[in-house]
Amino acid sequence: MNPVQDSFSFLIETVFQLYMLLVLLRFIFQLTGANFRNPIIMPVVKLTQIPLAWLRRFVPGLFGIDLSAIVLFIFLGMVKLFLLGVIGGEMVSAVGAVMWAIAKLVDMSFWIFIIAIFLQAILSWFMPQHGHPVTALLSDLTHPVLRPVRNLLPTMGGMDFSPIVALIALNFLQRLVVSPLYYAAAQFL
Repeated sequence: MNPVQDSFSFLIETVFQLYMLLVLLRFIFQLTGANFRNPIIMPVVKLTQIPLAWLRRFVPGLFGIDLSAIVLFIFLGMVKLFLLGVIGGEMVSAVGAVMWAIAKLVDMSFWIFIIAIFLQAILSWFMPQHGHPVTALLSDLTHPVLRPVRNLLPTMGGMDFSPIVALIALNFLQRLVVSPLYYAAAQFL
């Protein structure tokens, strides 16, 4: 790949990856019931509002789940792959692009929860106040994952081992689920 192609590939990869992250965060914030008035969430909502509001006219929600965010994420992933294919001079199949976008969605979702649990555990040592927007957001994000683990683990004298167990479980599930999804997508790309 020549330097011009490499530069444009980098730009496309970066811009699309960042916006896909924002769309997925918006979806996960809604799914976990995060407070949308949190000052950290507000920019994510504003940056994703226009395409999601337009898509909601065509894509209905399901049981309170905003499917338009999922559709937008998959569409962005497909466009990214097609653009990278054009730059690289390769053809990308639509089926492979959809499958890759779904694999990316699942992979990034796991990473969001893994990073949120890790950050919450680290910040609890230094910043235990619950009124801070960062700790409130991390608590909103991690509570649905940590609650079932906390219900299974016995109390251990004030020590909370649920983040460690949740991180191990999330990493195990990520390896179990994501690799086969990427492998299946690669068969069609």
